[in-house]
Amino acid sequence: MLRKTFAYLTFALLLSGGLVMAQAPKSNVAAQRATQWKPEKGQYYFSHALTYSFENKEKKTKGEIVIYVDPVTGTMCFKRENSFGDTGKAFDFILAFQDGKYVYYGADESGKKFKMTEKVEELKPDAETIAQQKEDFSTYCIPTGNIRKDFGMESLEYELSYPTSEAKDKLWLTKTPFGINPLYGFDLIDGVPSLPVSFDYTYIFNNNQLLTELNSKGLILKLKSYEPNPFLAVTRGYAEVKAEN
Repeated sequence: MLRKTFAYLTFALLLSGGLVMAQAPKSNVAAQRATQWKPEKGQYYFSHALTYSFENKEKKTKGEIVIYVDPVTGTMCFKRENSFGDTGKAFDFILAFQDGKYVYYGADESGKKFKMTEKVEELKPDAETIAQQKEDFSTYCIPTGNIRKDFGMESLEYELSYPTSEAKDKLWLTKTPFGINPLYGFDLIDGVPSLPVSFDYTYIFNNNQLLTELNSKGLILKLKSYEPNPFLAVTRGYAEVKAEN
């Protein structure tokens, strides 16, 4: 468990490189990535971002969530100030990979930089799990026939029902060329950081089905934008810390 280790950590990290311009011409995106995506040198360039608005009716909270994306590999980046907030005070950003690996970057109370790695095995399901996922989707996600465009991507509307409840939610899904599981798997990490709303859909959506809108009794969630919003995560100088059980 990572929780015991997290309890001793406080935030002190200022990300080197920081944010660059929020918008960038599409013609420059590939060129920027070619020069700045250098994992072997400790830097990850995220050219795009998914920005969601949410309203939690039960908790009476609302706001936005930003998830930075590298569309080429599907690697994602979550920053404290616009995703997991004070639930992860020790961390400034978390990198999430398609293989289920989450790497936390921060600093301890003395200012010493650290990183911690966690693996969520559920993000690499076996054939039986994938088959069950497909069956559950066809059973509980019924298409309404409505279609629309979301940021150049075709979204389909579904009615989502639940095996243990009479509730039914309306949602929209689109298909992406990169995997979405690093977002859906954030609810499954063992550490304390959490998003203000749940994206725990690994049980029913496949890795290329992106949720673009959800309307339920307690929650309204909508993808406001998917567009160039560059962010450079510099990971050099962080010492690996082993989790304590």
